[in-house]
Amino acid sequence: MLPGGREAVRGAVAADAEAVHGLAGELAEALGDKPPDLPAVRKRLLELLDEPRARVLVVEGEEGLVGAATLWIKPDLAHGDVVIEVPMLVVAGEARRRGVGKLLVDGIREVAASEGATLVELIATSDNSVARAFYRSLGFVETDHVSLEFVGDMQDPPDPDE
Repeated sequence: MLPGGREAVRGAVAADAEAVHGLAGELAEALGDKPPDLPAVRKRLLELLDEPRARVLVVEGEEGLVGAATLWIKPDLAHGDVVIEVPMLVVAGEARRRGVGKLLVDGIREVAASEGATLVELIATSDNSVARAFYRSLGFVETDHVSLEFVGDMQDPPDPDE
């Protein structure tokens, strides 16, 4: 946190696992997903902290962590440059409309600039009009991409000929 009680973005540390777990649970609930369990979040956080092409950013306020974002720095052959992918950006319910999301996006942009990235990609569900309006207000544009997720058995995928 900055002097004067203002929230600030920083890189996550291992000790943030429980708070990040709480934020991930809020996001899962909002999306209608099953919340992750704490041991899994702790394990993934430690993996991300050790991964040179990943970052986990958090925003700390007086009440603890109030926002988190994960990002991947990806060399992208399709674009011929570096792309920043943001799989998770979440702001605690009680901290919304305080600039926490903008702090996270500013942190993401700083990483993007330092890595020479030319594109930041993130996803919001089609029915999350509040998030989509927020991202548009920060210069993001909606594209015609369709996101597909494979959620089946990785060891026994469906046969496309059946």
